[in-house]
Amino acid sequence: MRYVLLIHSDLESWVHPMFLPCSPDADRCDARTAAFDLLLREITESGELVAAAALADPVTSKTVRRHGEVALAVDGPAAVALSHLAGFLVVDVDSAQRALEVASRLSAADSPVEIRPVMGLSGMEM
Repeated sequence: MRYVLLIHSDLESWVHPMFLPCSPDADRCDARTAAFDLLLREITESGELVAAAALADPVTSKTVRRHGEVALAVDGPAAVALSHLAGFLVVDVDSAQRALEVASRLSAADSPVEIRPVMGLSGMEM
């Protein structure tokens, strides 16, 4: 089953949580980076990782809304939020429990990770 793991970050910083500066605690930074690298290597080698990306600052986004036949684009994110989407992983795992396990290892950077099943294109099946 495929899941998207949505990594959120504080509005004060648009940086992906795994790339936040760590000073003055360099050991914590090194440990966080090593844990993230280990997880990515593990899910890549197991074939569970489908896709992953960090996202640019939300101020660089455009939002497109359709009004009848007209599509209008405006600068900025689609909605006011308490956090912003910093990045995502798509994983193909055997169970919801495994998706939770992977997400819990991503949240080591003290940022929330939202887990959502990916639906099929033909409807509600997951």
